[in-house]
Amino acid sequence: MENLDETLDRLERDGFVWIENALSPEETEQVRQRVFYAKEQGWQEGLNAVGNMWFDTLLDREPEVFGPLVGHPSLAPILYAMMGRQCQLRSYRAHINPGPYLQEWHMDFYGYWNERRDATQHRVAVTPTSINTTFYFQDNRPGQGFLRFVRNGHLAEPPHLYPRLDHAAFEKWCYEQELVTLYPKAGDAIVFLSHIPHQGGKENDEMERCNVVCHYQVCPMHESVWYVSRPRPFKGSFPFQKPETIPAVAYGSRA
Repeated sequence: MENLDETLDRLERDGFVWIENALSPEETEQVRQRVFYAKEQGWQEGLNAVGNMWFDTLLDREPEVFGPLVGHPSLAPILYAMMGRQCQLRSYRAHINPGPYLQEWHMDFYGYWNERRDATQHRVAVTPTSINTTFYFQDNRPGQGFLRFVRNGHLAEPPHLYPRLDHAAFEKWCYEQELVTLYPKAGDAIVFLSHIPHQGGKENDEMERCNVVCHYQVCPMHESVWYVSRPRPFKGSFPFQKPETIPAVAYGSRA
């Protein structure tokens, strides 16, 4: 089994890592049931044109169920080793794909390359970085469901983004690249850099499919910084600000 540094090397090299059995069967079933309960209650924000239903309020509605996925112990060493106490939860979203579903090719962090350019124009600006952790609650198998990445799509800026996004041209470019297709199973998690182009989809329209996505960002002003004002908009969103929340395996890492 590889060590933490080898996992970090893969994340930086490939743009993603696949963590099998990130959740126990009990955790997986509990969260799956509550996501579909949320659908029964009509808590979704909408259902978009590509077949994705999304929920943005589950962490607030049922923190005892959905809170443990934030900085989950199976992923915490990776997140802490990459970002330290500056790791901040940016957003929390669950998805259900109730029918046909083929996600558009996209980047969660479209602005990465532009922000990287802009940071060079300032004395103390840093390049914003964001990491996605997606937990799966059904088996994605060939012929059922998948997640695809553009191979090495995080290493250089894709065309057709600036000065204005041409999404049709960007999608065409993605399909023309070498792709990596993953089939995560229930309880698995994929950790990836949020600026790598990716696409989820179903090949079987009848497949029951849902996931939960936590986006994390690097924020220098975490809550433990000694400062005279209270960071009210960010309170509670830094999973590793307290010593007891820092994963022991991450001590001594290169982060």
